[in-house]
Amino acid sequence: MSALHPGDGDRDQHREMIEKRVLLAQSDPSSGERESLLSEYSLYVTKIASRICHRQITVQDDEYSIALSGFDEAITRFEEGRQSTFLSFSYMVIQRRLTDFYRREKKHTQQLAIAHSGTTESESISPEVVKHSVDQYREDERRNMTRLEVVQFSQFLERYEIKLTDLVKSSPKHNDTRRDMLSVAKRIVADAELYEVFMNKKKTGKDFAERVGCHPRTLKRHRMFLTALVLVFVEDLPLLRQYLDIPSHVKGGG
Repeated sequence: MSALHPGDGDRDQHREMIEKRVLLAQSDPSSGERESLLSEYSLYVTKIASRICHRQITVQDDEYSIALSGFDEAITRFEEGRQSTFLSFSYMVIQRRLTDFYRREKKHTQQLAIAHSGTTESESISPEVVKHSVDQYREDERRNMTRLEVVQFSQFLERYEIKLTDLVKSSPKHNDTRRDMLSVAKRIVADAELYEVFMNKKKTGKDFAERVGCHPRTLKRHRMFLTALVLVFVEDLPLLRQYLDIPSHVKGGG
């Protein structure tokens, strides 16, 4: 029996329903399904934009238009058979579109500040100053992206009743164990049956442990950490993948 929690069946049914509608919107533009999805999920888009921007976003804001455009883009780009849900994928696309928007806005503001700083066209700006400004901008952007990705990762973990603080405490202390768990995670993601068993919290016995190359006790002890690694593989978390030295194109054992 699957150790699912109340509401899991409804959530899976909703996932299947929306993904069918997304695929219909892709295959039959005349169905009106795309317009229906954009209308029905307008509130969802507003909430996601507000969460990403850390302030209340309304339909009058530019951020709402960009977020809605991101949701529409997600409908176009979503692929059947993805291990991440459509809503998770749409969150990632919206986040990236808003990040691009703020990056452009910040760049534009910096250009205006330079233009009005009293310098003339004949005056030059020190290369060291330019380099420092660019480096500072990139560092600010990376910090912002890291913060957003950690928030998104925390939300993925919450689906499996894992808190980020608990994950930190339960992570293996030895590098060898971490590397072993990374290999196990690759094997799980590379096999649809193993993935289904593991992520739906079904019992993983001796046979499962042998197939992923791990002792049953080790698998049980590090299940929380292993769940987190699998999520890094299947969700769009580029900075965490980079930290774990996982090439962006690699999925599972590939």
